[in-house]
Amino acid sequence: MSENTLESPETETVFATPQSLMQQILNPHYLNNSINLPQNNITSGFRAIDAITNGFQNGELVTIAVRPGIGKTSFMLSMVNNIALNNNYACGIFSLERKSQKLVQRIIQSNTGINLDKINSEKITEIEKNHVNTLAATLNKATILFDDQVGISTDTLAEKAKQMKNAGAKIIFVDNLELIHSNNSIDRCEDSDLCATITDLQQLAKELNIPIVLFSILKKPIIYKNKYKYTPDYVNENSSTLIFLNRPSYYHINQIDKAPEDEVEITIAKNINIGEMVMAKLRIIESLGQYKDID
Repeated sequence: MSENTLESPETETVFATPQSLMQQILNPHYLNNSINLPQNNITSGFRAIDAITNGFQNGELVTIAVRPGIGKTSFMLSMVNNIALNNNYACGIFSLERKSQKLVQRIIQSNTGINLDKINSEKITEIEKNHVNTLAATLNKATILFDDQVGISTDTLAEKAKQMKNAGAKIIFVDNLELIHSNNSIDRCEDSDLCATITDLQQLAKELNIPIVLFSILKKPIIYKNKYKYTPDYVNENSSTLIFLNRPSYYHINQIDKAPEDEVEITIAKNINIGEMVMAKLRIIESLGQYKDID
């Protein structure tokens, strides 16, 4: 028997891998260019955001403030898609505006580009059917825990959030602040219930030691990039990270600035990694309701 066994350094060979070969033949846009994050931090799935925030950190309350009609639900589901389907983290979602079935429907349609009515009809092609089957298999393996109770209190939300964490959730999304109520009150605050609600959620994030991503509805459009201009003090103070989601095209600002119609501004007004506010830019694929990095 030859002495050149598998353990022998004389037979060591560097084999090609799919990763190295794809780098040679594929456009870099198709490759994973994710940011290397600190251990335990969870990616948003967007390089432009993670490069600033280092992802979502355990115990932090992330508030994303947005005007109605901008694409709040699409942004949330894009992050859920990135986190749960692409990076295999378990997620929890409290949806007070939309039923869970509608959210799953939007995930399916966004990823396949096929309307649910067509998917369930006899008119779907074999190629489309294979696409749906592949997505369904991915969704079956993912852990996304939905709760769509309307008019939920922070006490009930906290109990359910603990159950989500026990079931494996590494991050929880809450949509949205204005539809939750607290059993507590803060007299010194003008909006006593909202103030108490966000304080409860901040404490919950710390107690569970996982990120909670909270959406909040802005009362006026974001036009001027002034750090805390658009959110009340109780939101600014209780949020570890504060983000404004804005689409200038919605207010026809893109036409003035000659910016692309699909451009989205992610203004990070508060985060442990920054001093002054920083803006990241994404793009939205309107037909799919998907947010993407700008390649």
